[in-house]
Amino acid sequence: MRKLNTRKKRVLNVNELNAYKVAYGKPLKTKDFVSYVGMPALLFAGFTFLLLYYWWLSIFMAITGALYGMKVLLPKSVEKVYQYQSFAQRNKFINNITQILTDDGKTVTMALEITNTRAEGEFQKDINELQARLIGADNTMINKAFTSMENKYQDDVIFAQFLEQLETAMLEGRTNIDTLKDIKTYHNDMKKKQSEYQNKKNGHLTDVKMLGVVVVIFLLAVSYSFGISTYINDFARQPIGWVTCGVYMLLMGQFFRKFSFFLFDDSVLEVSL
Repeated sequence: MRKLNTRKKRVLNVNELNAYKVAYGKPLKTKDFVSYVGMPALLFAGFTFLLLYYWWLSIFMAITGALYGMKVLLPKSVEKVYQYQSFAQRNKFINNITQILTDDGKTVTMALEITNTRAEGEFQKDINELQARLIGADNTMINKAFTSMENKYQDDVIFAQFLEQLETAMLEGRTNIDTLKDIKTYHNDMKKKQSEYQNKKNGHLTDVKMLGVVVVIFLLAVSYSFGISTYINDFARQPIGWVTCGVYMLLMGQFFRKFSFFLFDDSVLEVSL
């Protein structure tokens, strides 16, 4: 079982995040920081204040939320978009190359030249590099050129297999179009699965947002039903309140962490070899 890895173990800095963003789009903007740094800070602080009404604790939780967003959510979001766009480019490449090579008069180098004009971003640069290395190349150089590209996208097993077929076609002077069509079908199925899974995630995200609204309404209803002063003095500022709210905050934090992992996890992209 191989997995298309969409996550890095180390934390990416701002420059690295920008590199991911500009590969298929634009640099980081203020709205990116507002969405993935500002919102967690606001949520952490808001829920804490509604529970315990300690401003200093709310500030601490706001800082915690901002750090979590900066170190976890923003990098995962940027890299997920990068991986999604990169995968889309590879899928487009596979479909275009296969379609072009159905014409017996077209060679792999001709197909690469045509496909290059339809590619975008970082992937187009990769095709440019591949084309340059194939000019006047002998068999060994051809192998090294394709192997280099395969290594960059080695986690996309199906794409790597497609490149192997293109290499074989160049070395043997003939194209196994049926195999290319089969690989294209597999990759298209992967893309369809990816889209379906993302739609499922979006649905769960909507549910979680609604749950958050319900929780806020519930907390406000509880505190105002007893009166704010009574809630604060007899519950929020008492040991029973600290313990109860502390446990609740831990549970909510654990839920938030697990849901964040689910939201950015693409384990659906596992393929069997």
